[in-house]
Amino acid sequence: MDRDELLSFSVPERDRPYAFWLVSVPWIGQGPLPKLLSTFGSPRDIYKCSDRELLAGVGNRTKIDQLLAYRKKYDIFGKYDDLMRSGMKLSFVWDDDYPLRLKYIPDPPIALFYYGRLPENDKLSVAVIGARQCSGYGAHLASELGEALGKNDINVISGMAVGIDGISQASAIGSGGASYAVLGSGVDVCYPESNRILYEKLKESGGVISAYPPKTAAEARFFPPRNRIVSGLADAVVVLEARTRSGTLITVDMALDQGRDIYAAPGRLGDELSAGCNGLIGHGARVYLSPGIFMKDIFEDHHETVISSFAGTGLSDLAGKKRKASASDIRHRNYSADDEEEPDLEEDSMIIYRKLTYHPQSAEDIDDALRRSGNVSPGDIGISLILIELCIKELAIQVSPGYYCRK
Repeated sequence: MDRDELLSFSVPERDRPYAFWLVSVPWIGQGPLPKLLSTFGSPRDIYKCSDRELLAGVGNRTKIDQLLAYRKKYDIFGKYDDLMRSGMKLSFVWDDDYPLRLKYIPDPPIALFYYGRLPENDKLSVAVIGARQCSGYGAHLASELGEALGKNDINVISGMAVGIDGISQASAIGSGGASYAVLGSGVDVCYPESNRILYEKLKESGGVISAYPPKTAAEARFFPPRNRIVSGLADAVVVLEARTRSGTLITVDMALDQGRDIYAAPGRLGDELSAGCNGLIGHGARVYLSPGIFMKDIFEDHHETVISSFAGTGLSDLAGKKRKASASDIRHRNYSADDEEEPDLEEDSMIIYRKLTYHPQSAEDIDDALRRSGNVSPGDIGISLILIELCIKELAIQVSPGYYCRK
């Protein structure tokens, strides 16, 4: 059974408990299930077939024994009733409410367990990903982008991990937007536990999603397959900080296979947390410059595509689509930092503001920079007072004691 056959598959409402049982068998995975459905015709028939028939259909005695043991101990209708009463929801790849973007990736998950809701088909979605142990610079970018996406009614998709993921999602929700977390555990297992508050907020302002059965504990092997869902639900993927070898880059590889646009935030050469992003840019990723520029890119590049695709037959033309001379490509080539608007400040404050970057700096760092550029410096104390003033005006942020970034 290929993907198109799977998408056109239909399970009567009365047989959904059997389908739930089948996707809850721990070993069933992405490979055996389509083969079983192709061989036996329906989840109900798979449940009712004999041991001999199952062996012929699966061809693996060990897996047959596991399947039979699970069938024997599994109260199908009782478990399904528990699921319905718990508030957890379930969508199969052949259901109408299953996200269309995800249906057309190379290997869509057979089922999605979720709390809250699934991402809307007719709204733009952006995956924001990056390092767990991010810097103040990365945290600032994640918060800023999440807020902008939320205010512009663009869904934020991520993995609810600490660092870039969680910061961007919390910021999106905080600005009145929606965000969706894809877990590498059962949807009823909050991982990491430190993001419990965010987990509960996501249920109310978006959703928490997993392809794994309830009560599945988080394991390292579950996260790479999870990442294909993060990118699959998005129109574009933005990487804000990443080391050269990280799970973030696994998501990028999957996003490329799915035909998604990749953006990366540039960082300083030699900065370990920016090495992955700089490498992506070197290999052709689009440069993430600011929330405003990115917002123009995403609306110009995708808005008409979203409207036309979902009004028609699906996303088959969107998957793997290549664009030439897109709005973002042109804009990046013509971009100049001089085009950015500057705040209205007194001369002394403006000099300090212009020396601020998105990398943490102390008053001493700024003093050194001023002196090297030939500017008159008000000294460490004078600079500190101006930095505090800029923080009050919400033009700067203190990321740690004595260290400041542009906001």
